[in-house]
Amino acid sequence: MTENIKNKDLFFNPNIKRPITEIWEKIQSYTNEVLPEQQNYKDARTDFIVALPPLKYNGKFIKGLYLSPAVDIIYEKLPKSKDMFISMAYSMWASIPWSNNCDVLLTCYNNRKREEWYKKTYPNKQDKIFIGLQDADFTNEYLICPTQNKNKDIDIMSISRLSPEKNIALLLKALIIFNEKYGYKPKTVVITGIRNEGLDEKETKVIEELVSIAGGMEKLRGYIEFISRVDWGKEICNYYSRAKFCVLSSIYEGKNRMINEAASCNTPMVVFRDLCKYTKGEDETLLKNSGFYVEEYTPECLADTIYKMLSLYKNFTPRESYLRYNGRLNFLNKCIDAIPYYKNNLPEYKEGEIEKNIWLKLAIWENYGVTLQDFLYSQYIKYNWLTNIKDIDMALSFYISKIND
Repeated sequence: MTENIKNKDLFFNPNIKRPITEIWEKIQSYTNEVLPEQQNYKDARTDFIVALPPLKYNGKFIKGLYLSPAVDIIYEKLPKSKDMFISMAYSMWASIPWSNNCDVLLTCYNNRKREEWYKKTYPNKQDKIFIGLQDADFTNEYLICPTQNKNKDIDIMSISRLSPEKNIALLLKALIIFNEKYGYKPKTVVITGIRNEGLDEKETKVIEELVSIAGGMEKLRGYIEFISRVDWGKEICNYYSRAKFCVLSSIYEGKNRMINEAASCNTPMVVFRDLCKYTKGEDETLLKNSGFYVEEYTPECLADTIYKMLSLYKNFTPRESYLRYNGRLNFLNKCIDAIPYYKNNLPEYKEGEIEKNIWLKLAIWENYGVTLQDFLYSQYIKYNWLTNIKDIDMALSFYISKIND
């Protein structure tokens, strides 16, 4: 029955007239994980992100914790990883990860009804732990942070591929309506991530559509400044810091980095109320008081919300909210609290206070010569973010050697 729900419905229709279980089944039909059955997986990024290293102190051993979109490959190629780590599978898409061998499924949101449906649909996954964490790529809130540039010379910023589902056309229509209603064009920058080889066929069609809507290339440039590539890190933070706010014009995403990165850089967001409505359910954690929802999925409602935000963006303190709920330390605490292994085995465990755990402080220094803060945020340990099986194998040998010293 899911053939009646097309991809275009997910990306452009906020009111799909189908049972929610059919919509979830459609979403679940794709993942961007790296799986063993993929013929080219050897050339793919098998990210291995260590949130907590394995620890041994006073005769007590505690497994480490890692997240990856390639857990099943790591499990197959490096079975010793199972003895050293708790594994958390994630997908940057909105599906619940397909991994069969992981301990934890990282989902976009806390949606209990969807989890219940998933466990009934996939009974072999009933024992998996679900953790709803939108920030699946482990944002470093001290690297992605406001710059000293206080000049807000960009009114609106968006980071968006030139893909139809990103709905830049709707943003352009909103800017045209804004100009007609309010008498000026807010300075708008869209960072597309286009590579040096130029536009592909799909990207060219998006530009052609935008040119048609604007009434010509020069008129399009009058509404939107397109920037192809920006270095991740200080340069992208400078753009966030220059912007009064960011706009996400799509209504369907997986784990969108811009939402997290903008908040971490103290830049408020404007997103549609219908964004990810089928995956987030009643979860209201998306903005955390860090921006405005566009209440209707129309260009005019977006234009009016942009006008409101241009007047009120200074009233928001997104980074304060972000640091309260998100970032690496909060990520780690949420995971530790949700995984029974740590509650049952970590000495002196207290909910939400991993950074205060004396046993852990002593163990991580004894094993690695760093603090937990150093491990999470510095480059002292080179084996905490890797991208291929060979390096992950070296990392496992490193961790084994450290706890056996």
